[in-house]
Amino acid sequence: MTDFTTRRGFLGGTAATALALGAGLRPGLAQDYSALKGKGSLVVCTWGGHYSDEMQRIWFDPFSEVSGVDVSTTSLPDMAKLEVMEKVGNVEWDLVDTEGTQMQLAIEKGLLQPIDYDMVFSLVPKETIDPKVAKDYGIGSVAFSTVIAWNSDLFGAEGPQTWTEWADTERFKGRRALYAQPRPSFEIALMAAGVPPEEIYPIDIDAAFEALDALKPKIDLWVQKTSQWAVLMQNGEVDLMGSSLARTLEEKKRSGRIDFTFNESIVEQSYWTIPKGAPGGAEAQKLLAWMMQPEGMLAYASSLPFVVANTAIYGDIPADMQEQLPGFPANAARNLQIDEAWWAANTAEVQPRWLDWLSRA
Repeated sequence: MTDFTTRRGFLGGTAATALALGAGLRPGLAQDYSALKGKGSLVVCTWGGHYSDEMQRIWFDPFSEVSGVDVSTTSLPDMAKLEVMEKVGNVEWDLVDTEGTQMQLAIEKGLLQPIDYDMVFSLVPKETIDPKVAKDYGIGSVAFSTVIAWNSDLFGAEGPQTWTEWADTERFKGRRALYAQPRPSFEIALMAAGVPPEEIYPIDIDAAFEALDALKPKIDLWVQKTSQWAVLMQNGEVDLMGSSLARTLEEKKRSGRIDFTFNESIVEQSYWTIPKGAPGGAEAQKLLAWMMQPEGMLAYASSLPFVVANTAIYGDIPADMQEQLPGFPANAARNLQIDEAWWAANTAEVQPRWLDWLSRA
């Protein structure tokens, strides 16, 4: 763990700056960044929207100023597409924001190059990077959460606190919605059926589908894209959701009509990865090191409710903001972490069966 006392004065000032400035934070310009100098351009494949816009503002544009390397973004990360790019020798992406399960599959197919940790640790102390997200072929970008959320006009602050309660249609009457993917629907259905979070993995696939069979009649809407959550909540079309934390917090701040709990939230880690055939691979390693610095991490975590890789920031985020972050210790203790290795090993079996199950009335 980082000694926060040695960094508190500096990071505390940075926190205020990150919250106050509309423009991107220019981290650590007093530092010698000559090793980051480069040329050409980079294409970063992310998930788009405000999520990507904030990365551009906080990380990519400042990096371009320091390095001389232009950075643009595209979407969406797709390992099947990357595999085709690698096979034909025409890789279009230099850096990819990859879900943990996607990364595992890409590693198995030999699609990625190792992370240059010598470069990373030349800019940030090794002990400040969470070792759980420092992998050979990827380093933590963000971790995102699916939370139990509800219409506070109906339930006030006393909405369901577990997935079992969320599935109780007698106690909590209203329209329910879940994300139309097996991950995290498996985990949700099993917890709704009474399986303790610590006993979810390894998942018994047949048991998961049995739990889904019991839950399915209670689901009024299966959400195809996470961007739909905002519209559904704004229009009051659903009352009980297994929704993304970012969309839920956004609507809670906007209207005050949505509330949620971190209890039994489901967290999935994403990683920055560099394709093996990336034309700008060397420059992408430099951008990765730049993004691991605490100043930019603090600005990003202050803007969006995600867990980030540099643990040095958590002691200096304002208390009210810490309580909204899934990485805040009191919240992290209540979540379920997606087992990316299990999903990588079992997605090929689960996915066709899931699509068949979802298509049946």
